[in-house]
Amino acid sequence: MRKFLQVVGIAALVILVVAPAMAIDFKFSGSYRFRMYAADGIGAETGSVTTSPFAKTSNNQRNQSDFRARPYFIVSDDNGNIQSHLRFEIGDVTFGDSSDGTVGRSSGGTPPLDGVNVETKWAFIDFQLPFGIPARLRAGAQPFYLPKGTILDDEAMGLRLYGSQGMFKYEAFWFQVDERTNGATVTGAAAGALASGPAADDVDVYGAKIDLALSPAFNPYLYGVYRHGSVVTSPVVGTNDTASSDGYWIGLGATGKLGIVNYDFDFVYGYDEPYLRSAAVGGFFQTRTGWMIDTGAEMPIGPVTAGLRFTYSTGDKADSTGNSGDTNEDFPAIMYAGGAPTSSMGNYGPKGSQIFWYSNDSTYWRGGYCSQCANNYAIGAYVQYNPVKALMTRLAYFYIGATKSSTNYFTGKSQIGQEISLVSEYELYTGFKLWGVAGILFTPNNGQTAAGGVELKDVTLFSVGMRHDF
Repeated sequence: MRKFLQVVGIAALVILVVAPAMAIDFKFSGSYRFRMYAADGIGAETGSVTTSPFAKTSNNQRNQSDFRARPYFIVSDDNGNIQSHLRFEIGDVTFGDSSDGTVGRSSGGTPPLDGVNVETKWAFIDFQLPFGIPARLRAGAQPFYLPKGTILDDEAMGLRLYGSQGMFKYEAFWFQVDERTNGATVTGAAAGALASGPAADDVDVYGAKIDLALSPAFNPYLYGVYRHGSVVTSPVVGTNDTASSDGYWIGLGATGKLGIVNYDFDFVYGYDEPYLRSAAVGGFFQTRTGWMIDTGAEMPIGPVTAGLRFTYSTGDKADSTGNSGDTNEDFPAIMYAGGAPTSSMGNYGPKGSQIFWYSNDSTYWRGGYCSQCANNYAIGAYVQYNPVKALMTRLAYFYIGATKSSTNYFTGKSQIGQEISLVSEYELYTGFKLWGVAGILFTPNNGQTAAGGVELKDVTLFSVGMRHDF
C-alpha cells in the first residue's frame, strides 16, 4: 500500500508540474473617508411644512463627525474571464450629537466603539459568456446605475447581462427587491407576521438599455424599466392586499461635445398604477404618472470652467391629498414606503433641487429638499477654478421653484429657495484629498398651512474632511 501511495503521489506531482496552471490575479483596493460637519435645517422633506426641517421650530442641528471605510477585493483568472468581487462597508460610524436624535451612540460612536456597523456592499460574480458571445453576465449584489440615478442607482441584487459591439453598448437586467421592507401587507398584528396577497411576491424589476457612440458630438441612449409588484405605502394590519402594482419607465438622453462645450440631456417618463395610498389618508388607489428633465452644459476656458444646469419635474397634488381614481403627477419611483422613495432603488433628488448640489457623490454632503421628484424645478450656474491639477474651487448658485405654485405645500408660492455653495478640494497625494465646504439655502420667511403661516429658517452646512481612494 505504501508503494502504491508513493506511485500515486509521484504521478500527481508530475501532472501538476506538466499541466499548464491557471494564474490567479488578486487585487485589493478601496477607500476611506473622514469628515466633520456642523449643519442646521438639513433633512429629508416630509410632505408638510409644519414638520419640515426648514421649520424654525424643528430640532435638527448637527455637530458631528463620521468615518466610512470600503475595502474592495477582486479575484480573477489570468484572462479576466471569471471575476469574483467582494466589497465591504465599515460605517458610517458617527461621533458627536444632533438635536434630531441621530447621535453618535446609535451608530457606534461610543468610547469603546461598540456596535460599529459592518455590511456587505457588493458580492457578485462576473464572467464572460462562452462560444464567443460578446457579453458578460454579472450575478449577485452589485453596483448599478441608470443615467443620473433617476430610476435606479447605487446597488441591486440580481442578474445583469452587458456587452458591446462596434458603436453599440447594450445591457439587460433583472433585479429583485424584498417585499418585507418595501410594502407587502402583513396579515397579523405581530411585527413578524408573514406577508400575503400579490404583494407577498418579491418585487421584480426588469430593464434594458442601449448606448450609441455615434460621434464625439452626439452619443444617445435609450432605456426602459418595468416593475411588477406592490408598492403599498402603509398597509393596514390584518387586511390582505388584493392589488398588484405595475410600473413602467422610459428614458432617453445624450451626451456630447460641441467645440469646447460639453453637454448632457435626460428625459424620463414614468407610469405607475395602481399606487395604494396610506391608510391614514383613506387607503385609496391612485395612478401616478409624471416626467422630468435634467440637462446642463459646461465650458472650460483655461483653468476656469463655467457651467449651467436645469431640472424640471411635474406634480400637481400634494402627497397626502386627492381622491380614489385621481392621477397624481409626481414622478413615480421604483419603490415607496411611507409615501416617499426608500432604498437605493429610486431614492433620487434631481440635481439642482438638493442642498449643496454637485457634492461629489455624497463625499461632502448629499441630502436636501427633493426627497422625491415632484412639482419643482431648479436653474443655476457654477464656476470652477483649477489653477493647478491638484486644487479645485467651485462656487455655485441655484434658484429652486415650484412648477405649479398653487399646489406647492411648501409656501403656496413659486419660490422654494435660493442656494449658494462654495467647495474647495486639494489632492495632497495621489488619491488622497482634503476638502472644505460652506453652503446656505435661503428659504422664504413663511411656509403655508391651512391654519396659517409657519416661520422658516435658512439651511446651513459647514464641513471639512479627507478621503483616500487606493
